[in-house]
Amino acid sequence: MTTLVVQHTVESYDDWKPGFDAHEENRRLHGSTGHRLLRDGNAITILMDFPDRKSAQEFVDDPSLRAAMEKAGVITGPSIAFDEDVETLAY
Repeated sequence: MTTLVVQHTVESYDDWKPGFDAHEENRRLHGSTGHRLLRDGNAITILMDFPDRKSAQEFVDDPSLRAAMEKAGVITGPSIAFDEDVETLAY
């Protein structure tokens, strides 16, 4: 599994979140199986799971992603990384 890590800053979390939610169908179309959102004020980190790097890269390359980010009020970045799972533990 590949986790796509996206970090950026938004104008307003409350305005950004509905835009993020509206893009869920596109994430699913590219194979995403879920996500986690982390927030520090208006600094957002999104962890999205994909079955493989190819699927995650295709999502990143989809022009609708940039359009959705602009519409939702992303004002920096994004910083994007593709991380491969090596271990998962629950406590």
